[in-house]
Amino acid sequence: MPGIIAPTTAAVLTPPARGAIATVSVQGPEAIALADRFFKSLGKVGLRDAQIGRILVGHWQGEEEPVGEELVVAKLAEDLVEVHCHGGVQASQRILQHLASAGCQIESWQSRMTSQQEDAIVAEAKLELPRAVTSQAALHLLDQAHGALSREIVAVGNLLDQANFEAAEQKLDPLLSLAPFGKHLTQPWLIVIAGPPNVGKSSLLNKIVGYDRAIVLDMPGTTRDVLHATTALDGWPVQFSDTAGIRISDDEIEQAGIAKAKAALKTADLVIVMHDAADLKPDELDQSLQQLPSALHVVNKIDLASDLRMPDSGEMLATSAVTGQGVPQLISSIVSHLIPCVPQAHQPLPFTARQVEGLRQLHQQVQHRQRDEALQTIQTLLKA
Repeated sequence: MPGIIAPTTAAVLTPPARGAIATVSVQGPEAIALADRFFKSLGKVGLRDAQIGRILVGHWQGEEEPVGEELVVAKLAEDLVEVHCHGGVQASQRILQHLASAGCQIESWQSRMTSQQEDAIVAEAKLELPRAVTSQAALHLLDQAHGALSREIVAVGNLLDQANFEAAEQKLDPLLSLAPFGKHLTQPWLIVIAGPPNVGKSSLLNKIVGYDRAIVLDMPGTTRDVLHATTALDGWPVQFSDTAGIRISDDEIEQAGIAKAKAALKTADLVIVMHDAADLKPDELDQSLQQLPSALHVVNKIDLASDLRMPDSGEMLATSAVTGQGVPQLISSIVSHLIPCVPQAHQPLPFTARQVEGLRQLHQQVQHRQRDEALQTIQTLLKA
């Protein structure tokens, strides 16, 4: 019985409008013939006769069109060609349209990536890598793209084959503990700055991110909505939310802002509660520490306080959003609260909801000594 002939597909591998060059990959048994139909080499050797690995300069020209864009084509294999054209969206789309008119199937880079991977976790890591906004986050995802998590799950399966459930569980525990960290490799940690009006929340936000993201006025109630600003602290992506000052108000717009501020507190990975150093009220301070013990409590405006007495209970930081005093210490404290233990290089960790759910199910099956079910879960985790 004759084998099924794979289709020839084309996909843009580079992100739109981000670089000077775009790359269109053409792969399949007709890749050379399809590209050669539109590519006109400036040299004596055409694409069909070029050796593997040869790079050619020429024009991409549709039928009955004038001379097209000058570009570079690389013949990487007998079934793989890369076309490197201008980075604008129109240039790469024109090439795809020509290829499609000749019978080539167009696919997304995501489909191309997953179709070439037998390992689902490796494929997911490669799909998530473009979403990493810092180099440190990208390095941890790159470790998973190189198989760190997959190898650890395979090792769990080997232990189950030996009926060594205790050792298998010991491998799964640290993986699940790293799930929150893995989630934030592509989603920033959410930090909400809260507190009463006019304590310097907006000023502190501007100081940390390094530009005037929020309007700053001495008048209470200036911030009416939740303002967001994304940055990186010590190489980790974070999103700050500057909220309206929480107080009793008859202003309907301010009331709406206060409601949003309270809602933001529930979704935050970390809450920073600010207090006014020039107007510290011990009773309110103690109440705030009791209500939000896991929050970072910051006494701001220390440049205006002549006699500042910090409370003995709870962690309390002192800052000046005007002079910057205490801000580096605050940033260090934020990072240590969000990431108390940074994973080592090459350490396996889950980074998608699918993986976390699968690992939790696997952990329960191992605990209940359900060997066959656990091995099936491992296959589901790894199979693309």
